[in-house]
Amino acid sequence: MLHIVNKPPEHSAAYQMLAVVSPGDTVLLIEDAVQAVLHDAWQGWRMEGVEMLALNEDVVARGLSGYASDKSLADMQMFVRLTEQHPQILTWY
Repeated sequence: MLHIVNKPPEHSAAYQMLAVVSPGDTVLLIEDAVQAVLHDAWQGWRMEGVEMLALNEDVVARGLSGYASDKSLADMQMFVRLTEQHPQILTWY
Protein backbone atom coordinates (compact mmCIF):
# COMPACT_ATOMS: atom_id res chain seq x y z
CA MET A 1 0.00 0.00 0.00
CA LEU A 2 1.12 3.55 -0.71
CA HIS A 3 0.50 6.09 2.04
CA ILE A 4 0.71 9.75 1.03
CA VAL A 5 1.04 12.17 3.94
CA ASN A 6 0.89 15.96 3.70
CA LYS A 7 0.77 16.91 7.39
CA PRO A 8 3.85 17.56 9.57
CA PRO A 9 5.09 14.77 11.86
CA GLU A 10 3.44 16.21 14.97
CA HIS A 11 -0.03 16.28 13.33
CA SER A 12 -2.63 13.67 14.26
CA ALA A 13 -2.80 12.44 10.63
CA ALA A 14 0.89 11.51 10.75
CA TYR A 15 0.38 9.63 14.05
CA GLN A 16 -2.63 7.82 12.62
CA MET A 17 -0.63 6.78 9.55
CA LEU A 18 2.18 5.43 11.71
CA ALA A 19 -0.33 3.34 13.64
CA VAL A 20 -1.56 1.48 10.56
CA VAL A 21 1.43 1.31 8.22
CA SER A 22 2.74 -2.23 7.72
CA PRO A 23 5.96 -3.84 6.52
CA GLY A 24 5.98 -3.76 2.73
CA ASP A 25 4.16 -0.42 2.60
CA THR A 26 5.60 2.75 1.10
CA VAL A 27 5.09 6.17 2.69
CA LEU A 28 5.54 9.32 0.63
CA LEU A 29 5.86 12.56 2.58
CA ILE A 30 4.67 15.59 0.62
CA GLU A 31 3.99 19.26 1.32
CA ASP A 32 4.34 20.01 5.06
CA ALA A 33 5.05 16.35 5.88
CA VAL A 34 8.59 16.78 4.54
CA GLN A 35 9.33 18.67 7.78
CA ALA A 36 10.01 15.19 9.12
CA VAL A 37 13.54 15.50 7.67
CA LEU A 38 14.22 17.89 10.56
CA HIS A 39 13.44 15.15 13.09
CA ASP A 40 15.94 12.29 12.95
CA ALA A 41 14.22 10.66 15.92
CA TRP A 42 10.81 10.62 14.19
CA GLN A 43 9.37 7.11 14.45
CA GLY A 44 8.70 6.96 10.71
CA TRP A 45 12.41 6.86 9.87
CA ARG A 46 12.89 3.81 12.13
CA MET A 47 10.06 1.59 10.86
CA GLU A 48 11.42 -1.72 9.63
CA GLY A 49 10.20 -2.97 6.28
CA VAL A 50 8.55 0.36 5.38
CA GLU A 51 9.94 2.47 2.55
CA MET A 52 9.83 6.08 3.77
CA LEU A 53 10.34 8.75 1.11
CA ALA A 54 10.16 12.54 1.05
CA LEU A 55 9.21 14.39 -2.13
CA ASN A 56 12.36 16.21 -3.20
CA GLU A 57 10.51 19.13 -4.79
CA ASP A 58 8.79 19.89 -1.47
CA VAL A 59 12.03 19.46 0.48
CA VAL A 60 13.74 21.99 -1.81
CA ALA A 61 10.77 24.38 -1.78
CA ARG A 62 10.94 24.52 2.03
CA GLY A 63 14.71 25.02 2.16
CA LEU A 64 15.29 21.66 3.85
CA SER A 65 17.75 20.08 1.40
CA GLY A 66 20.61 20.31 3.89
CA TYR A 67 18.62 18.25 6.40
CA ALA A 68 17.58 15.56 3.92
CA SER A 69 20.98 14.29 2.80
CA ASP A 70 20.60 10.98 4.66
CA LYS A 71 16.89 10.52 3.83
CA SER A 72 15.39 8.76 0.82
CA LEU A 73 13.95 11.25 -1.63
CA ALA A 74 11.53 10.82 -4.51
CA ASP A 75 11.12 13.12 -7.48
CA MET A 76 7.82 13.76 -9.28
CA GLN A 77 8.49 10.97 -11.79
CA MET A 78 8.93 8.49 -8.95
CA PHE A 79 5.74 9.84 -7.34
CA VAL A 80 3.85 8.98 -10.52
CA ARG A 81 5.49 5.53 -10.71
CA LEU A 82 4.54 4.82 -7.10
CA THR A 83 0.90 5.62 -7.80
CA GLU A 84 1.00 3.31 -10.81
CA GLN A 85 2.67 0.47 -8.88
CA HIS A 86 0.36 0.48 -5.85
CA PRO A 87 -3.24 -0.59 -6.41
CA GLN A 88 -4.12 0.71 -2.93
CA ILE A 89 -3.36 4.31 -2.01
CA LEU A 90 -4.32 5.98 1.25
CA THR A 91 -3.89 9.73 1.56
CA TRP A 92 -3.49 11.30 5.00
CA TYR A 93 -4.69 14.93 5.14
